[in-house]
Amino acid sequence: LDCKTEAHGQLGTAGIAMLDCPISGTGAQAQTADIALYASGDEPAFNRCREIFDAVARDSFFLGAIGNGTRMKFVANLLVAIHNVASAEALNLAARAGLDPQQVYDVISSGAGTSKIFELRGPMMVADNYDPATMKLDVWQKDMALIKDFAAAAGAFTPLFDTTEPLYETAIDLGLGEQD
Repeated sequence: LDCKTEAHGQLGTAGIAMLDCPISGTGAQAQTADIALYASGDEPAFNRCREIFDAVARDSFFLGAIGNGTRMKFVANLLVAIHNVASAEALNLAARAGLDPQQVYDVISSGAGTSKIFELRGPMMVADNYDPATMKLDVWQKDMALIKDFAAAAGAFTPLFDTTEPLYETAIDLGLGEQD
């Protein structure tokens, strides 16, 4: 965030508009334009780029001051971390209870317990196949560290997120870092 703020200031001094535009979604989602774009910085520049954003993203949001796009991405990825673990835990419970994983996926996907992450990663979990990775665990660890630092700097209490961290680390320790 500090780097983006500094670059924004330097570019602004030179008369160049800058946008901070992280996306929410996986590479597979990007191929079908099923991503959300979190833009911040110069609103007139955002408006000039709207046609491009509409062509590559399902949704695009202008979030105000530079860096707010990245802040929103951290918030979204905190939820991704939690939803991944919640989805795996639910499907594990279902399997151990003797329920058919595919049926559980179909039923949960249509009800209040679903999430975008459950819908994206549930099929991988049902098939027990995490290749090709849409987000490698090794790369995800970078995001986890950024979110952890962001939350600490904001003074936010994140007990659910904090609980997920050792689970991801264990998966990497088991040699699963190249998988989703």
